[in-house]
Amino acid sequence: MICEDCGLETADAPFCIRCGHRQQEPVPSASRRRYSADPDESALSVHVISTLFPRLPRDDLAAFRVILLLGVGAVVTLAVLGLYPIAVLAAAALVPLVMVTYLYDVDLYEDEPLRVYALTLAWGAVAGVAMGLFLRATIEVDPLGPGPDGGFILLRGVLVPLASVALMLVGPLVLLPYRHFDDVLDGASFGATSAVAFVGAQVIAQSIDLFSAGLRPGGDALLWIARLLTHGVALPLVAAGAVGAMCGALWLRYRAPVRDRDRLGPLGIPLVALLAGAALFVASTLALLLLREIPALIAVSLLALVALVWLRMFIHLGLLQESMEIPIGDAIVCANCHHATLTHTFCGNCGVALRALPKDLRRGAAARP
Repeated sequence: MICEDCGLETADAPFCIRCGHRQQEPVPSASRRRYSADPDESALSVHVISTLFPRLPRDDLAAFRVILLLGVGAVVTLAVLGLYPIAVLAAAALVPLVMVTYLYDVDLYEDEPLRVYALTLAWGAVAGVAMGLFLRATIEVDPLGPGPDGGFILLRGVLVPLASVALMLVGPLVLLPYRHFDDVLDGASFGATSAVAFVGAQVIAQSIDLFSAGLRPGGDALLWIARLLTHGVALPLVAAGAVGAMCGALWLRYRAPVRDRDRLGPLGIPLVALLAGAALFVASTLALLLLREIPALIAVSLLALVALVWLRMFIHLGLLQESMEIPIGDAIVCANCHHATLTHTFCGNCGVALRALPKDLRRGAAARP
């Protein structure tokens, strides 16, 4: 059977096991194309969890949404109680901790975990602390308070974000030459992980002085909540989307098959991606400097949506690339729907990406008769 979407041989099943297309349905346009990690979602839609954590099975997607929402609720509760310094720590650590939980849960890089974690999570955290301490020592501006005057805007709003983006990229780029990490999905994951670790660590390093005023330093709770959500959720998502897409573009150009290098058009060109990603992060920082708390939260959140859709394009393409290179294997039991399917990229019955399942579930499925 030939899939009408990808044009490759597939199993006689409801979904194409190579590209995830639902058979007997018209081939969708780009804006309506199903997302490779979850065919129930559009490839160009905004879904935070399935974008940042594409290898989770559907059951775990719901659990991670709950974890993230509970984390946001905890931050808001701490702010309502006036425990602002603790709320800052919780907000800064929220997205990085969820990312660490994801990496551990799916066991992505079991062959070389130390190298990957050292050059993504650890590098991002160390570089973020260094940048935060540098800014704290040289620019007397509270990152969770009002923005600086015009004299600081060029330095703090443009040059510092550009330097930050460069630092976020350094660790992942060390992994670019390794043949073991030759997928676009690898590059996007490395960039996103380094970025969220950097932003969280920088906020914590810059906020040390908050504890000198005690656990309840005072201030309007609503404004504090807006600041915390901006720095703890919206800004890390901008960084993850922008830097993840920048790394994805580099992997697409230098590690992906030649046939796929133009699949994303200008947004997949490294130079364009580097400029666009840097512009997103600079725009977010300028919003923090020039706008009050609530408008800044809205502006940075909108930029986060743009960055996540861009990152999602690379993840979708990365999963499709993998599917083209894998021969069709024997029948296994899908760990998501528990029905038999031929071994490949997608389940022929439910359409979930099999590589999006944790490795222990995939091993268990392969072991079943």
